[in-house]
Amino acid sequence: MKKRTMRAFALGLLVATSFIGVSYYHSAPDAPTEAEVQAFLEQRGLVAIAKSEYDQLRRDRQTSAEQPAARPAKTVYIYRLVIQKGDTPETFAKELEDAGIIQSARTFREYLQQHGLTRSIRPGAYNVRSDMDYAAISRLIAKP
Repeated sequence: MKKRTMRAFALGLLVATSFIGVSYYHSAPDAPTEAEVQAFLEQRGLVAIAKSEYDQLRRDRQTSAEQPAARPAKTVYIYRLVIQKGDTPETFAKELEDAGIIQSARTFREYLQQHGLTRSIRPGAYNVRSDMDYAAISRLIAKP
């Protein structure tokens, strides 16, 4: 084979490969079948819905987001706590826990001890609410 023939053959191969490459990359891919789409959705835990249904869901969500959600009213309990002279913090803390005013008598006693209030508890009758925290209750029943 001559040099010129070899170059022509190589050029022909290059041109043919270029045409095949261009046609491959510019052709539209095959559309997936309905079964392939369903398999894809099931594999990922997704659901397909119609565009009109999707738009309706979005409108409903926007209107519900604009309207503030009604909060359920929290029930506040009021308890009349009577502390007698000589009562220990354990006594009235347990009483408050039984009445549902505080979550734990033990943590309330620890709070009083940590803040040095166990010796400054005043005898008397106090209206204690369930929405009060430990600090508010201790301010109510202890000397400042």
